[in-house]
Formats: sequence, C-alpha cells, structure tokens
Amino acid sequence: MQATIEYEQALAIIRQFDRPTRARLVAQVVQELAVEPDDLGRRSREAWERLAQLREEFAQMGPVSPSPAEQLELDRQHRADLLEGKISE
Repeated sequence: MQATIEYEQALAIIRQFDRPTRARLVAQVVQELAVEPDDLGRRSREAWERLAQLREEFAQMGPVSPSPAEQLELDRQHRADLLEGKISE
C-alpha cells in the first residue's frame, strides 16, 4: 500500500528536520529533478557518438606538418637561439 501525502503535510514533516538534513533532502530532490535516467543515458551515448565523429574528421584531415613533436623541437630551438642571442625578435 502506497501512502499519499499532501504538500502541506510533507512540508510540515520536512520542517521538523534539522538544517543540514533539510539541505541534504533539497540537494537530493534537485539532483533527481535535474537529470532523468533516460536523459543521462542519451547524453552519454551522444557524447560517445560525437567523439567517434571527431576522430573520423581528424583521420580524414591526414597528418599535419609539422607534427606536434617536430613543432616542439622547432620551438625549443628558437627559444634556445633567443636566449643565446643568436637571433632577435
């Protein structure tokens, strides 16, 4: 048997709790209202689908030149040249 509680009755019961307990109750209710289980699954699925799509787009772009490792080496050499006074900006 499921009991039905009126809004005013529920509010009266909740007001009997101490402040931290009421805060936990409110946080729990807000969390339950913010994300529905079906919505959470859908959003997760959409995120994985978008990640797969991005990977495919990057794969179609092909390799970049210079590669990240090559660019890092160029930047390091440029910084070393600046510090040693070999070049000026």
